[in-house]
Amino acid sequence: MVTTSIDLDADGVQRGYVDVPVSLNDSAWSNQRLPLVCAKRGDGPTALLLGGSHGDEYEGPLALSRLIHGGVDLDRITGRVIVLPALNTPAVLAGTRLSPIDGGNMNRAFPGTAVGSATQRIAHFVSRDLIARADVVLDLHSGGRSLTFVPCTIVPVQATAAATDALLALADAFAAPLTVVLREPEVAAMIDAEVAAQGKRILATELGGSATASPETVAVALDGVLGVLDHLGIRRRPDGGGPAAGRRPSRRVPSQRVHVDGIGHYVYADEAGVVEPLVALGATVARGDVLGRLHRIDRVDEPPIPIAAGCDGLFFCRNGQGLVRRGDVVAVIGRPDGTVAP
Repeated sequence: MVTTSIDLDADGVQRGYVDVPVSLNDSAWSNQRLPLVCAKRGDGPTALLLGGSHGDEYEGPLALSRLIHGGVDLDRITGRVIVLPALNTPAVLAGTRLSPIDGGNMNRAFPGTAVGSATQRIAHFVSRDLIARADVVLDLHSGGRSLTFVPCTIVPVQATAAATDALLALADAFAAPLTVVLREPEVAAMIDAEVAAQGKRILATELGGSATASPETVAVALDGVLGVLDHLGIRRRPDGGGPAAGRRPSRRVPSQRVHVDGIGHYVYADEAGVVEPLVALGATVARGDVLGRLHRIDRVDEPPIPIAAGCDGLFFCRNGQGLVRRGDVVAVIGRPDGTVAP
């Protein structure tokens, strides 16, 4: 059973671990420990902050580590902040997208089960003990090893326009350079679906990628978290007179907003090869524009294959490493007007 010694409902700042018992080939009675911080002060909203759902995505763990080590005065908040900077700690320590313990994809394991694999049991704990207490979930992702993004927030399309607008308000508070309104094709087992089923709000991000981090992307992540805490009224000045200082004024500008709704927004590799980029990420493109070339390095009798945009819009995501395989995403384009790609 997954447990924690932290009292999630007690006032004060508590630092500890989520304990996940697993039996491994080389450690029969192993206890995998996920770092957990809970800060509560009086009545107010609860923010659940998650990083490291995938282990090769580093902006979330770095920004949340900075947050809990001086980024916020946790003794002076109003409400509650629950932080798991490395939700899938074994994957973060291994630098892999999936858990090295059971091969599980943490963001395809919700709502989880108490008697499943380690990944499923962690998801069950998050669903039962953490999402249930939260008003807002902030799930920090980046592109990992295989993708690179213009730093953006991801707003999943909701059942009603009002529900989508409520998430867009969180995106505006985060103030990443880009907001992507996305109809997610695999949402059933994702944390988004569990949060929605419990009647809560969630905001996800994609902040860079290529299994690395930069000063700019970590700054966007940390500043965005602070913006959401300010929006919720959690991070207050000691005198109670309003949001605390600390956000960079340059990030208080509205995000550019694009929509992704359908497979026509995605470009996939038809062959294995090495991608030569020809257009910078973040460029505005038209349908048919050549974004790059796929070189079949092991062939001298076949020319490079053009990689063409499938629709008009903003080129905001591309392959995160040069070598791709057939079926890998090599480009994603968002439409500013919100219309569905053909």
